[in-house]
Amino acid sequence: MGEVYRATDTKLGREVALKVLPPDVARDPERLARFQREARAVAALNHPHIITLFSVEEADGIHFLTMELVEGLRLDRLIPASGLPVERIVEIASALAEALTTAHEKGIVHRDLKPANVMVTNDGRVKVLDFGLAKDVHADTSNDATLTSAYTQAGVVMGTPAYMSPEQISGRALDHRTDIFSLGVLLHEMATGRRPFEGASSAELVSAILRESPPLVTDVREDLPADLARIIRRCMEKDPRYRVQTARDVSNEFRDLARTASRTAPAPTSAPRAVAAADASSARAKEGFWVAVLPLQCRGAEPGLEALGEGITEEIITGLSRFSYLRVIARSSTAKYSSESGDIRAIGKELGARYVMEGSLRQAGSKVRIAAQLVDASSGASLWAETYDRPFRPEAVFELLDDVVPRIVSTVADTQGILPHSMTEALRNRDPEQLSPYEAVLRSFAHFQRLNAPEHAAARAALERAVQQPPDRGDCWAMLSMLYREEYTHGFNLRPDPIGRALAAARRAVDAAPSNHLAYHALASALFFRREFVAFRAAAERALALNPMDGFTAAYLGFQIAYAGDWERGCALAEQSTRLNPNHPGWYWFPLFFRAYRQRDYRGALDVALKVNMPGFWRTPFALAAAYGQLGERDAAGNAVRELLAIRPDFPVVAREELRKWWDDELIERLIEGLRKAGLEIAGEQETASAKPKPISQK
Repeated sequence: MGEVYRATDTKLGREVALKVLPPDVARDPERLARFQREARAVAALNHPHIITLFSVEEADGIHFLTMELVEGLRLDRLIPASGLPVERIVEIASALAEALTTAHEKGIVHRDLKPANVMVTNDGRVKVLDFGLAKDVHADTSNDATLTSAYTQAGVVMGTPAYMSPEQISGRALDHRTDIFSLGVLLHEMATGRRPFEGASSAELVSAILRESPPLVTDVREDLPADLARIIRRCMEKDPRYRVQTARDVSNEFRDLARTASRTAPAPTSAPRAVAAADASSARAKEGFWVAVLPLQCRGAEPGLEALGEGITEEIITGLSRFSYLRVIARSSTAKYSSESGDIRAIGKELGARYVMEGSLRQAGSKVRIAAQLVDASSGASLWAETYDRPFRPEAVFELLDDVVPRIVSTVADTQGILPHSMTEALRNRDPEQLSPYEAVLRSFAHFQRLNAPEHAAARAALERAVQQPPDRGDCWAMLSMLYREEYTHGFNLRPDPIGRALAAARRAVDAAPSNHLAYHALASALFFRREFVAFRAAAERALALNPMDGFTAAYLGFQIAYAGDWERGCALAEQSTRLNPNHPGWYWFPLFFRAYRQRDYRGALDVALKVNMPGFWRTPFALAAAYGQLGERDAAGNAVRELLAIRPDFPVVAREELRKWWDDELIERLIEGLRKAGLEIAGEQETASAKPKPISQK
């Protein structure tokens, strides 16, 4: 939007582009807002594949931007009728995916990605232009006309309809995945020379986008790699849940495709491909802790079984990629193992993967059995294996995926999962001062798996060193924030103002990685302890939306949501977390205990407390003592009290201060009543030695 002129910056002696909003247009508040939004969006971005904004100016009522002058041709003028060569598609696609990754991680969604908004310079560089429809997903968008409706008052579609996602053209709420769909459309056009969705009228075009499935690009051009067709197809999934989830995932796919795809016409030897693959594998092995997911082996007569197996494999890779601390090998590098088999250790070495997941899919009548196994390829040891028996109906494949894949991913990937346990064990005996920033993040998980002061000290030392090394890393700041929070919640290695430090670190994490769910997890939990409940809830829901497969985040934020007053939502998240990862720690059960206790269902509360099974953790005997006390079971209550005092001898004096960190006064007094009935006298208000935190307000 706006007219673009070539101009000379006389002060700096350089050629620039001026994007001018005409005065009559500037009088339109909506169009002026769009112009200003573009300025904010581009100013927030700094990437070689995104046009650079120099300044925002106004002179004599004329609003204009001074921008980098890009000389070349727009992509729509470079695509021939038969499509671009494979190597050029991969090169341009990689640049676009990297540009979108930067924008999305800053919270910016483009919303008008199309060939006309991509410039290829005279020396071959790729630049993304025109952020006039961009929106900041972190901002309040409730009054954003281009978000709430895909149409203006005149009925004109905002953006370019042929490249819009189904949710955008339907006027639904958008997130970064709308750009993934548009990228898929653009890639299809680069590959075939034609847009995937066409229509003689606007209505026909809209119908095609909403309902039609375009042919695979390999059906149009046999010389294209099957992996390119798969990536484009997944980018253009109608439902955002089943698309490639992030631009970083797309970038990773094309990075691997660039390493393995032939750069010339088919040659009689596979040596160049083998050399490229070997180089990639060697780099992964040197970096360490890479994870490979092999295609599921399918056995059964049902025609849809192979498609289900492919879907499960892709969904697992996508799910694992949501965990920023995991290095997941793109499917294009593992696809050949769908028809090849071999020793897992040899496959791991060939791929440069420390961990390899394999599995099978078997059908018997109307049921399928999905088997998955995670192997440490360095030793050949099986770290985890599970089977899932489910009904199989081709029309209900998505429901099956939504049920099984999150269980596999969470069990393997979240902070309490198999992979983090194995990774932290490999690093526990290393000097924290010698760990890389990435290793420091992995090492920090050991504290949350063990909850003790020595692990806390080692993890904090490693991360405090890591955050001193540029650039800012969202994972490092997020985990450091959580460790500062633990000083407050558990008293581990306490320093002054732990929650203030936790909040500052969390904000650094969000600034460094705005799409990182751990950053928002850290921010939410710090805000909870500052009693800023509106901001807490917004950050918590953002964290949960960014990675719904992280049982650890769902459990921790679930009990904070419950303790802040929304018991229904919080307990639902806690229960969901126990289902996602059956190897979860016992503290996941606490919200359900306290809900039953506050409802005076003391028998139900006791049943939940007995599931916790965390010896040495003071809250376990605390919960048991309160429940047994209310039930009048004096012997069991006395045993729980003795165990509590063995762990926390100071508890009778600090109980009120400790409990006020989490719960409201009414629940606290009922808990203390249970402890007194169990035989433990708690100091009164005037006897409490330390200053009390402000109690959580009753909701």
